[in-house]
Amino acid sequence: MDVAQTAASPCPPSQPESNFDTRSVTASGQWTVCEPTGKRLLHHPRECERHKLLQAAKSGRLALRRIDLSRERKYFSGKGAPRPFTLALPGRMMPNDRVGVGFGKWMVGIVDPQCLYAYKRNAMTRKLMVEPDLTPDQLRVKLLPHLQSVLDRRLEHGDQVIWRVYPRFTSGHLQANGTFSLPKLKSGQCTHIEDFPELVLAHYRKEDIQCICVYKDAEMNISDILLDKRECEKEFQLGSLPLVVYCHRTGSVQVYFDDELHSEHLARNEHSLNDFAFSQGLTLKHFRALLNLLPMPLRAKALSSSELTIPPNLVHKLEEAIKLVINPSCYSYQQLLALNLSGLPLKSTFFFGTAGVRSLLDLLLHSEIFRHNKLQEQQIREQQEKEAYRLFQLLLQSGTRLTEFGVELISCMEYKNEPAMPAGLFNCLVAAYAPFDFLNLEHLSQLPLIGCPGSIVEFDRICRGNSQLQNQACLKEVSLYTKTRLGLTLEHIQSHLLALFRYEAIPDEDFLNDLAEDLERYCFDGNETIADLSVADYIEWLENLWKQRETYPLYQNWPKRVLQAQEDISNLKQSLGLDASHNQATPLTTETPKALQFVVDAFSKPPVLPDNVGDNETTILKVLQHYYRRPGPQRVIKSLGSQTMPTMWKPEHSCSHVLRARNNGHWYMELLEKFQQCSLKPDEKELLSLAIIYHDAAAEDVDKSVEESTSAEYFKRDLTGHYPEQLLKDMALAMTSKENDVMGGDQQNLSESVRWYLRILRFADRMDVIRGCRVGADFPGLTVARPSGFDARLLDIPSQLTEQFASDTDNKTEFQRHLEAAMHGAADLARVTGLLRDWRKKNYTEVYGLIGNGSKISENFEWTTEPVQRMNQFIDDNVRRKIAQEAGIIVCSDPGHQACKADQSKGITYGIHNSWYDLRQVAIPAGMTLLEKMQYEHDPSLLSPATQQAIEQEVQRLSGEGIQMNLGTLTQATLLSEEARGVLKQRGIAVVSEKRPYFTYDELPKEWEMLVPEKKAKLD
Repeated sequence: MDVAQTAASPCPPSQPESNFDTRSVTASGQWTVCEPTGKRLLHHPRECERHKLLQAAKSGRLALRRIDLSRERKYFSGKGAPRPFTLALPGRMMPNDRVGVGFGKWMVGIVDPQCLYAYKRNAMTRKLMVEPDLTPDQLRVKLLPHLQSVLDRRLEHGDQVIWRVYPRFTSGHLQANGTFSLPKLKSGQCTHIEDFPELVLAHYRKEDIQCICVYKDAEMNISDILLDKRECEKEFQLGSLPLVVYCHRTGSVQVYFDDELHSEHLARNEHSLNDFAFSQGLTLKHFRALLNLLPMPLRAKALSSSELTIPPNLVHKLEEAIKLVINPSCYSYQQLLALNLSGLPLKSTFFFGTAGVRSLLDLLLHSEIFRHNKLQEQQIREQQEKEAYRLFQLLLQSGTRLTEFGVELISCMEYKNEPAMPAGLFNCLVAAYAPFDFLNLEHLSQLPLIGCPGSIVEFDRICRGNSQLQNQACLKEVSLYTKTRLGLTLEHIQSHLLALFRYEAIPDEDFLNDLAEDLERYCFDGNETIADLSVADYIEWLENLWKQRETYPLYQNWPKRVLQAQEDISNLKQSLGLDASHNQATPLTTETPKALQFVVDAFSKPPVLPDNVGDNETTILKVLQHYYRRPGPQRVIKSLGSQTMPTMWKPEHSCSHVLRARNNGHWYMELLEKFQQCSLKPDEKELLSLAIIYHDAAAEDVDKSVEESTSAEYFKRDLTGHYPEQLLKDMALAMTSKENDVMGGDQQNLSESVRWYLRILRFADRMDVIRGCRVGADFPGLTVARPSGFDARLLDIPSQLTEQFASDTDNKTEFQRHLEAAMHGAADLARVTGLLRDWRKKNYTEVYGLIGNGSKISENFEWTTEPVQRMNQFIDDNVRRKIAQEAGIIVCSDPGHQACKADQSKGITYGIHNSWYDLRQVAIPAGMTLLEKMQYEHDPSLLSPATQQAIEQEVQRLSGEGIQMNLGTLTQATLLSEEARGVLKQRGIAVVSEKRPYFTYDELPKEWEMLVPEKKAKLD
């Protein structure tokens, strides 16, 4: 790494898309070839077949067909043409329907289909077999000219519906008379029944079958898939074919072989999955959906690794035990002890309906709290309290602990509307689990300080740990119990006040005046405060209580009461059988139900990264899928208790966030290099970019205090062997240190290189904090002491730069101007791809007529298989919007299109109606760097002369040529028209005639002359 002295260098041109798996993004946003480093995974002997199928799917050359045995034999014998085939649409979020099982039991795949006819949706081509006068262009769906047009139309549909940022306008289309129809506004999602492409193929033979295909489906058993697959292979005398798993929603494709999936016990365990889920209190649908988040080989291994069945008698015993602790009328120490002696492990956790993981201790605590707050006969109350104590004792001695639910019951004691905790039960909890670090005096508000040693012990601990100012604040809270805790008596409040007086909490004159004002607000309607006292009377009572405190036994004897309470709790601990060997250091159990440990183990496995590990699409997609699109091992069991599977597993740390953070890191590195502040080596840039992607890998799975360190551990574990060990350690240290400055422990002894990694990592992440806080009118606020929203002081910009920052425009340094412009560009990107509360003077969505679909777009990043490419597209589109605006191209929402000067005869408009066709006609300079793209909207003068010149040329071109209207789906009638052919010729498209066969109702082949457009060299 070189600090200072190095200028930014121009970036090489983009590589062809087909090679993008071996490319990484440099700070300028362009691709550069990156050789894979480190160890390579052992390849499957048939890896070439896998690669061929994946490449075919990625390029839209994998056709799928549902087949039925008898019908397929007929086609293989040379009779008729098979229909329908469909297309495995590549992974660009082009959702389409499944081909239903009514078309056939099995689904086979072929590569490079020889297409006779192609339709955007199911055209029901079987009608050609039953209606003698019907030709292929007369079906219910428009006939497309070739296979590529199927991909083009589906891609357009995906951009129109899934990634839409403009109102849903078309771009017009060419009509048979040679003119263009005006762009139309479409409403709704415009979904169709059986919305999958349909292809009719020529030369389809049994030997063409390359794979067996299945849709990715949570309901499938892997063993059943393999059984069906082998049946198909046997019937058609095929060898062992690869299995293609296709997701019709995202376009993702995985290819597996039998030996990667098959195991001896897989079928048995999968077929017992329903009973197993029931025995664990799981919703089967959710259990399968969660398992389906795992790659299929890992899921198969997990389901083969352990016995999933539970003895029925154990389930019955657990149900009996639950009854004994959940219903006070059924409390029975003897019966629970008998169940324990018969083999029931009382300390086990389990799923309790849809409520989540519970322990028997949780249920007993919950039952006791609600029993305590019900009216009961004295004899019944005493009997149930005694039995509850014995149950509590048995459970503690058996090693049972509270889960998060039980701890939450204790935590909720501070809320005024929550039922009160029984004093006796609280004593037991203190004996077993104290100290409770999360407790404050409000948690103890409903507990007495007389006859409840647990309350006294915790009261003393809390007050001793407080400062004098904190205890003074507690005095205000307790004094207000008269109105905030309406069920408390004056005597109860008095005891808490007297105890507080022992800890330097003093109701002086200022305190009493403030308290009186607060009480007046509560008593605005003239109501008395408590026990027939007015506000003035209550203040006088409190003042006298303070003056006469020495006369009250509780105040006088408080230190002795504390010592006695501590002794009482110690004795209670012994009576509960909790000696040193039963130390309950924490009430919270992190124990996973034993039967579900295999799930945690499976989710703990590291991701299988590609050979070309680096800052590229393939690697980043793997990381996002593994750490951001599913729960981590620490959260997976809790997730099983959810009622639904979330769309976003990490709503506060989503895929779109880390992708924007990565983008921030890239342009910030370019900026630092441009101003000779820091120049990183290629491997440093690449690894730092991956560190940004990994930085939230553990977020929302583990406690906030260990998020950074756990993410850094994942980072080191996954990338060891791919990068130099010391560089990995240094980068991981920067990751671990990221939040030290806000946690009060920033390390100052870091090496110079690690300090720069840390600065860039902080900037990249915290620049995107704008997604969660308000972006005010003072943004970016580099010199604002008290910003209204986003706080730029947390960006960790080097002090030698910030010291020169100025608030007035004329005195800003060049670095500050460049930085502020790019920061505005980052805010624009967050506005388009996320839910940003933007209060800047220039409202980006209003300026460019966008619909504010950021939250939906952010959600789509949880599904797309091309996350980097899609984020880069949004960056480029922001540049295109500015260029179009400079050229006088407006954003048009005028139904009559007068505003955009639409010329139907020339097929030209001066308006942007959508991003998928109109906006993409705007060319971006090839040499424009990422930093320039981020700055262009807010300060074009910062761009290099070459970039400014190229933009000016594009502006002039657009000003003269405008935006071409879309040709649309070219029907046979349009292609036959001389007027339309003249327009096509101007756009470099010729029309040729081809004779193609089809089959009629008598199963005899016919020929039909089809007109097909062909792209020619562009005319001068």
